[in-house]
Amino acid sequence: FFFQAEDGIRDYKVTGVQTCALPISNIFLYVGNMEFVEVYEAVIADMDYMIHIATDWSDSDYATLLNAKKTKRMLSYLTPQKCKRILYFSTASILGKNNKPIIEAKKHGAGYVKSKYIAHEQLTNANLPAPLITLFPTMVFGGDNQHPYSHISSGILPNLGYLKYIRFFYADAGFHFMHSQDIASVTHHLLTAELNQTEYVLGNKPTTLKEAISALCKAFGVPIYFRFKITPKFVFLLAKIFRIQIGPWEKHCINNANMTYQTVNPSTFGLKTQFESLSNLLENIKDTAPRNSV
Repeated sequence: FFFQAEDGIRDYKVTGVQTCALPISNIFLYVGNMEFVEVYEAVIADMDYMIHIATDWSDSDYATLLNAKKTKRMLSYLTPQKCKRILYFSTASILGKNNKPIIEAKKHGAGYVKSKYIAHEQLTNANLPAPLITLFPTMVFGGDNQHPYSHISSGILPNLGYLKYIRFFYADAGFHFMHSQDIASVTHHLLTAELNQTEYVLGNKPTTLKEAISALCKAFGVPIYFRFKITPKFVFLLAKIFRIQIGPWEKHCINNANMTYQTVNPSTFGLKTQFESLSNLLENIKDTAPRNSV
């Protein structure tokens, strides 16, 4: 938890919780676990704004406990009239056409995905103490030699060896992406701006899987000579031949591989987008990665 007092420093001494001041005026860091969010009730009650990004990624009921039940409880501790706005991070994985949640995410999604669907369902219908703005990140890149890498960014360099095989294949699939620096820019803007909607999907213009593979190969000097198209029917045939079990959620994702939405990014709000294309994002990863990683 980060807490910033607008009208002076108020350092709550929460029993059993590690607290430390950051080298920025009026900001304190409370180190703990969402499972025990109750111990932070006094801190939360005094917040003027909340940005909730903490999540549990596990494929278990523990994800639902933290991402849905404990999140709703935490937001209930905010003080009406005092807290001006809540920015809550969900995930675009629960969305389908027209940016609407899909029931498949609840029925078949992994623990994390299912928990985010349940949380969205509960929070949308809850009587919260402050206005709720829900953000749905798409594929998140980010990190450098001074900041931790996102899941996706951290997986690129260690798996470059697979490019020599992947370069020969593509599929009809599409996705959005956004760099964490641009997400921070949009989040800062939405915190106090006058808004005409309560839900935003965060992402740049859609990129096809074919374009993404081309960008990766170009960035890391892997030539492409020819390519074969992989269809869902071919994937299911291979799974049958090699006796690979494909679950209902994985099957849904394969049959709905064009994960594209109506998105916003910094330029939507008249701000500068730092990483608009996948190419300059990959160049940034190359430039900021440890030398022995590339």
